[in-house]
Amino acid sequence: MASAGIANLYTAVTRNRLYASQGRPLANRYADLAEALFRKDGELTRYYNDTLAGGKWKNMMQDIHIGYTQWSMPEKAVLPELVRVTPTEFPALGVSVEGSEATEQDGNLTLPVFDSLLVSEYSVDLFNRGTGSLDYTVTPSAPWLRVSRSAGTLTDEARLQVSIDWGALEAGTHEGQVTIVSGDTRVPIAVRAVKGEAPRTDEPYFGNVSGSEFSIPAIAFNRNVPGKAAAWTLLPDLGRDEGCMGIQPVTAPSAQPSEASRLEYRVLLTDADSVSLCIGILPTQDVNPERGLRLAVSLDDEAPLTLDARQGFKDEFAEYTPANLAKSPNLKPLPRQDTSIRLTGAGQLRRNEVFDNLRWLTVKLPVRSAGLHTLKVFMTDPEVVLERIVVNPDNRHPSYFGAPSVRHNVR
Repeated sequence: MASAGIANLYTAVTRNRLYASQGRPLANRYADLAEALFRKDGELTRYYNDTLAGGKWKNMMQDIHIGYTQWSMPEKAVLPELVRVTPTEFPALGVSVEGSEATEQDGNLTLPVFDSLLVSEYSVDLFNRGTGSLDYTVTPSAPWLRVSRSAGTLTDEARLQVSIDWGALEAGTHEGQVTIVSGDTRVPIAVRAVKGEAPRTDEPYFGNVSGSEFSIPAIAFNRNVPGKAAAWTLLPDLGRDEGCMGIQPVTAPSAQPSEASRLEYRVLLTDADSVSLCIGILPTQDVNPERGLRLAVSLDDEAPLTLDARQGFKDEFAEYTPANLAKSPNLKPLPRQDTSIRLTGAGQLRRNEVFDNLRWLTVKLPVRSAGLHTLKVFMTDPEVVLERIVVNPDNRHPSYFGAPSVRHNVR
């Protein structure tokens, strides 16, 4: 109960700050909720220490657990800063869309792309910036656009659902818009839908026809091919999914791709040029500096590309300085990570190794033609544990752990 309360408290604080930045009076409701949860946490703490079992475990749960702004424990519990919104005197329409923190006041609004291989609908939030109520209408620009309601009266908040009638579209990319009108306020929302044919295969695969970001859980492979001295094995209940893939035995020698164990994933790629990957592995120390920490990847029968699995490694104790590298016959310079990919959390304090318990390796692979391909991940060194692969990471809509995974042809 206490853990759930803390999770709900920080969720309420986050929503309060987001909605306040958008000018939504709903922010005040989440400020009230955060304050109530903060008080409830104090009540639970006092009950545990003073009442439960007659105070048998008094002070066993005295560590401060709210209000961290640094690594060490704060002196007292402090509720994170909340923001209150003062509604305007008269009703005024506000609009925000799924996948963006922007509102109609920030410029043009655009929904995430619709893809015919993904069963999807996206939401549009309407909110009243002021007091009283307002009437509104919702008009799609084309018959293939579906909206959950066409008109209404708004007092505080309402959510619309936008979807696509795929049967009314031919193959290709289609543009449209949904327009919301209230009085003199007119808010157009751009819509893009991509319809394509699913590949003719009975095999499970990942991907889409729009070239959008997609994710592959490491455990959802098509083939697990053992190597000469080791094999990938399931590590259940590890990580944020149902498990990760590690090497058995962990004492296996390093291997070249021709003799290494490998995982194969079938993926649909629409760009006949290159594909960008973020490969999520569990944090691992540079346990054998002379040898390195590596894995290899390839697409189809292309030559495997070996990656230094220390990408994103935080040199907290200044081991890899130029002076130390010059003195040591074993240490190798840390590799550079592609910090332009926002998914990696580069530059955010303690994001990867600590808060995410994940390290992202970035790589681009050439793609000879659009269509189905086989992505291969080879063991090179046995200490690497694979959790997730994100394909085509989208900087416009950066996710925390990759887009939700959708595996096609699963029966």
